[in-house]
Amino acid sequence: MAGAHSVMKAGAPRRGLLAAIRVAITVAIVGGLIVKLSPGEIEHALAQASPWLLAAALVLMCVVQALVVVKWLVLLRARDVSVRVLAVVRAYCVGNLLSNVLPTAVGGDVYRVYRIQREGGAPARDVTMTVLYERATGYGAMTCLGALGATFHYGSAATGVVVLAAGAGAALLLGTLLPRLPFPAIRHDHLLRHLLAHRRELTTVYRMFVFSLAIQALYISAIALGGRALGIHLSWWYWALTTWIVAVATLMPVTPGGLGVRESSFSALVKRGGSSAAQGASAGFVLGLLLIAANAAGLVAVEVVERARRRVRAAYGPAPLSSAEAVTVEP
Repeated sequence: MAGAHSVMKAGAPRRGLLAAIRVAITVAIVGGLIVKLSPGEIEHALAQASPWLLAAALVLMCVVQALVVVKWLVLLRARDVSVRVLAVVRAYCVGNLLSNVLPTAVGGDVYRVYRIQREGGAPARDVTMTVLYERATGYGAMTCLGALGATFHYGSAATGVVVLAAGAGAALLLGTLLPRLPFPAIRHDHLLRHLLAHRRELTTVYRMFVFSLAIQALYISAIALGGRALGIHLSWWYWALTTWIVAVATLMPVTPGGLGVRESSFSALVKRGGSSAAQGASAGFVLGLLLIAANAAGLVAVEVVERARRRVRAAYGPAPLSSAEAVTVEP
């Protein structure tokens, strides 16, 4: 224990140094972007934004976050993790908010694993795999839509339709065959069993990937609405390609929440699409604000529901759990 404690103490200064470096990089990138574009250009782009379109983008972003929570709940269910729905919503929203301020790419996910493992009493490896699958299906779906966006934007509409039809056919065929394919006989204590517990989880992960295609399409639409609010007129398919490129660019834990990297990427890509660099940078800032606002709204909703439940308990005594209050799985 003493050795482990000393290792943690030795690693603390290094982590602090890395965090300081990332913050410094963030300040440098954002500062350079502002100087390059001039604060007046960004201020003008934001001042001209349509509040109604921004409100619509926020509502759509809230829907997206709610659907991601549903996806995570299904993945938890496939791992036989039983936990209250409100606890899952809170863990997801807090984790996302932490990811927007912490100088690390996985800080929010670590918090999600910690909270759900503590709430549900499930093995940390099981909760970790649900978070990994939630992330992987989302990025996989975004990659597919990004490739489709590139096909439609740079190729012909006919080529895009053919690729879309081929992808839909392949997805349908795989969805039909997957439940019927033989699942390998793996010992219960084997490492691979921890990665993929059983056939039901494999099928669930695939279905959540398909579900993620709809989620990511709505996410891209929210970004497109935010861009339209700023006066950016680009095709939905170009936004799909742009969103994927920006997502890849912000995967590296260079700055807290991708701040600066996201705005610079949007600035360059939106300018390439025909609008101004200032509008692109503003779209990046707006996306960050939409994500923060949507997850903050989720936390407020959880608090409102829990306060209402406490008042009901105080007035009428404890009520039995409903099916919407807990995620349970039949053995």
